[in-house]
Amino acid sequence: MRDLSPRDLARSLGVSESSVKRWVDDGALSAMRTAGGHRRIALAEAVRFVRHTGASVVRPDLIVGAGAAASVARFDAAAQQDVGEQLLALLEQDDAPAARALLLALYVSGWPVAALCDGPMRVALERIGTLWQHGPAGIVVEHRATDTSVRALAEMRTLVTPPADGAPAALGAAPSGDPYLLPSLMAAAVLADVGFRDHNLGPEVPLAVLGEAAARYRPRIVWLAMSVPQDDARFTESVVELAGRLERSGATLILGGRGAPSLRPTAGALRIHSMTELAAFARGALSAT
Repeated sequence: MRDLSPRDLARSLGVSESSVKRWVDDGALSAMRTAGGHRRIALAEAVRFVRHTGASVVRPDLIVGAGAAASVARFDAAAQQDVGEQLLALLEQDDAPAARALLLALYVSGWPVAALCDGPMRVALERIGTLWQHGPAGIVVEHRATDTSVRALAEMRTLVTPPADGAPAALGAAPSGDPYLLPSLMAAAVLADVGFRDHNLGPEVPLAVLGEAAARYRPRIVWLAMSVPQDDARFTESVVELAGRLERSGATLILGGRGAPSLRPTAGALRIHSMTELAAFARGALSAT
């Protein structure tokens, strides 16, 4: 992961270089010293400082690299659709560097991971997800867009501030028969952004394996990202059984995705409908610790 000079960070924020150096000297911003005595700021630390202080980013390209626009929209619910259209155009053109830079620039500028998932990424990927109906060319676009999104989200995850000491764990996966890795990756990134220690097992995970992992990590939250409906009564019974075991150990099972079954309120599992809803529940659970 690259480092930034005080000059680069100052230009990205539209402030003086002396201001950045003062933040370092005051302890508000961590920096290291080169052999020659020059200050260098880790990229993740620069992102933490910007998001923590709410500083305006006038040149996100100087932080996330070439390909980013000179400026991006500040987070606003009304902006999600417009930014989604921008991302859609980049993904349809297979301009992976620019799509990656856009998502990272939005994150650096203060967009929550949940808002990125529910807004631009959902808008773009839902539209692209219908292209397979139009032939092989559409399938190519869909697969490339998914790969680009996974890479951008994984890179974004490296910029999330590490959880506090003693932070609770969160664990999750997509169940057997569900090959989609992006929804579970999104859930992991959202929970990390809130402050959990996330453990993502990925797609195609049997419920028994998820239960075994829960015994190991003792999570406060367990998620099941379900894109594929499970038309099997035994599967639903297994979910209810898992929810009960988790509830007895102090954890909540959260079900999300278009394939998630509808369970009785007494089943011990929570059905959510967005990453923003997941983030809100997670913040409540975190504040209760």
